Amino acid sequence: MNKLTLSVAVAVALGLTGCGGDSLDDIKQDTGDNTVKPYSRVVFDPGAATPRLSVPNDLLFQGTTDGTLTTDSGTEPDYTNPQVALGALDGWSTQSPYSIAVDIAPGAALEASSVQQPGAVRLFEVVMQGSTSAVEECRTANQGFACQVVAELTFGQDFVTAVSGNSIAVVPLRPLKPATTYMTVLTSLIEDNNGNSVAPSTSYELVKQDDETLPLSTPSQLSLQKLINSFEDVIEAEGVNRDSIIYTAAMTTQSISNVLATVKSLMAAPGSPYAPSALEVAAVAPVSMLPGTPLTGNPSFDNVMLYSGSFNLPYYLGAQTASATSAPLSTRWTAACDSGAILAQAPAGTIPAAAQSQNDGVCMALTATQAVQLRDLGLDSRRHLTKFNPIPKINSYESVDVIMTAPNAPAPAAGWPVVIMAHGITSCKENMLAVTAALTQQGFATVAIDQPLHGSRGFTGINASGESCGVANGNATVYMNLSNLLVTRDNLRQSIADTLALRLALNSIEGISLNMANVQLLGMSLGSITGSSAVAVANTPSGITAVDAAYNMKSAALSVPGGAVANFLLESANFGALIRASVILGADALQPGFVDYLEDESPCMALAANPASFTGCAAQYVDAYLASLAESESTAATLAAIRATISQFAFAAQTITDAGDPNNYAQLLVASETPVYISEVIGSGINSATSDRVIPNQTVGMPLGGTEPLAKLLGATAINAVAGPQQLAGNVIARFTAGTHSSLLDPAAGSAAATVEMQTHVASFLATQGASVVVANPAVLAPAN
Repeated sequence: MNKLTLSVAVAVALGLTGCGGDSLDDIKQDTGDNTVKPYSRVVFDPGAATPRLSVPNDLLFQGTTDGTLTTDSGTEPDYTNPQVALGALDGWSTQSPYSIAVDIAPGAALEASSVQQPGAVRLFEVVMQGSTSAVEECRTANQGFACQVVAELTFGQDFVTAVSGNSIAVVPLRPLKPATTYMTVLTSLIEDNNGNSVAPSTSYELVKQDDETLPLSTPSQLSLQKLINSFEDVIEAEGVNRDSIIYTAAMTTQSISNVLATVKSLMAAPGSPYAPSALEVAAVAPVSMLPGTPLTGNPSFDNVMLYSGSFNLPYYLGAQTASATSAPLSTRWTAACDSGAILAQAPAGTIPAAAQSQNDGVCMALTATQAVQLRDLGLDSRRHLTKFNPIPKINSYESVDVIMTAPNAPAPAAGWPVVIMAHGITSCKENMLAVTAALTQQGFATVAIDQPLHGSRGFTGINASGESCGVANGNATVYMNLSNLLVTRDNLRQSIADTLALRLALNSIEGISLNMANVQLLGMSLGSITGSSAVAVANTPSGITAVDAAYNMKSAALSVPGGAVANFLLESANFGALIRASVILGADALQPGFVDYLEDESPCMALAANPASFTGCAAQYVDAYLASLAESESTAATLAAIRATISQFAFAAQTITDAGDPNNYAQLLVASETPVYISEVIGSGINSATSDRVIPNQTVGMPLGGTEPLAKLLGATAINAVAGPQQLAGNVIARFTAGTHSSLLDPAAGSAAATVEMQTHVASFLATQGASVVVANPAVLAPAN
């Protein structure tokens, strides 16, 4: 993390330095024998002149008014800075690995075996004290103090630990619960390579003293002491020897699905401004007769009738205008109302009973049954979307083009069953037509729209689609926005919300007869990432039967999906170098060295006037640059700084985008009992096939990154590489030894055999609503074991 940003935030939040009393440093200096023992010590010094604190840590909530982290203090925070952007969140990542720094004694190093043993690092789910605690006996005024342990997480099943330089890495093996507090506890089992136990920091030794018998002197110091005492009290009650505790930190995970669940509810409400408009389509021509497409003249598509139409969707991102040409790249989702956390703190009698504006009235009406009714009184200038403030502001209504297909025949009495198709990054809705012949043979209609900022939904100079969609100079980072990670998160949320809106609009479609009791989803790449989350939200019961039916999707077929998006992109063979180059060029201290290298070793400087082109060129040379730094001891410090910066970026990026990440919706999807089929390209087969170069099967740096971890979270088991129909008893994954990332749609991309097999799987799976799948060519599949 950016240490300056966090240091200032900690100092301001805790009030441990400055006027009015000795600092913790002063107390340490005044405490008897001040000889520093040559121990390795856990970093924890919030009272230092430059505070030192590892994150995640809920001390960064101290001083919050709206329930978000306080890394965005100041009057005009720069939310393009990933460290500042954390201040828009109501908690930490559910899945990102994190590190706790250690000051290593001279000549020593952390002993890896001591860190990796059970009991060295312990994680507990805890309930905290506070006036709104869900547990009655924990409702006190001591906000943020520990109250009781719910359960201890299991080492080796829920998390593992490792040494990472001079830090202790804690690595989740499954996502933590959202909006839940966890306690990280380090114990004296951790040793250095000299056999000495790692010790607490001298600051932690002070604040872990008994606050009744050895109270610290100033109110802020005593408050921190009581806080840490409360942490150790509840941990000791679980049988942990208090004397063995060398560090504790509370971390509350962010809320995940509440904003999208709110959008789902608001869209379905009668007369709601959040509802999509009516959708009407009209027949155009058979797909084989469309001019100038790869499918033109293909007889397989003679019976696939194309329909087109459009409808209006609420758009929570920024639309391009003459005065705001870059708004689509800089406008994140914001709340329509003041935060409930701020309103709850308002003095009695200061909130007017009557609506003060039209939007204030809307906020009141939408939350009339809640404990804290939301308002728009201008009390919350930042309007972050949180568990206290989940209603997004509609910035505009966008007309969205729709394409549909159906068999060129009379519809059955109940209407055509329909498959919602969601395309991948750099693609567009028209590319999904390639799978419609296989679906038409099974009697399906299909429907597709463009992802935000793709195809017809791009803006002048801002489009993520590529040449296959007729877009020149398209750029994937328009959607995966490295310069503004909050917008990246909300591009993902907009995709999910749009899929929900499309599903809802199908219920009243005109121009074609559809069977609303049989709607399913087929996603490709990005479409699988956002589509799986959309199905999870759609199929989570609302308590209202009609609403549940209006959104229901019977099954989901996911081609080459992946979880922990920010982390897998860093290891993506296609996108990783671009991200590494972008991070280095965006770091003031690291940029000059890389630019010097590019001047000598590349033609990139000729593109310096165009940042996107320059970065794209730099990406081709970034790994060679890193390799050159590894060749000399004189550049070892630079290489270490780059690795640390990329690691810090990964932590921030994953934390910020968690609310749009499919790993965090997997449990909802499992709980809904929706059948799921996954296809993955693992390579090592015919045609010199390699594993997926866009979404890694499994990331190296994070256990939860890639396709395999998402499949595991969904409980998917491998289908058998045996010809014939296979009855399915749960979610499944097909591992392809042939083909590429785009083989579902493009036989020319790697293997025609893989394309045929993928489409056969998808069509048969959807035709049976997830009950079975047909294997036609087991030669392109890996064995189930």
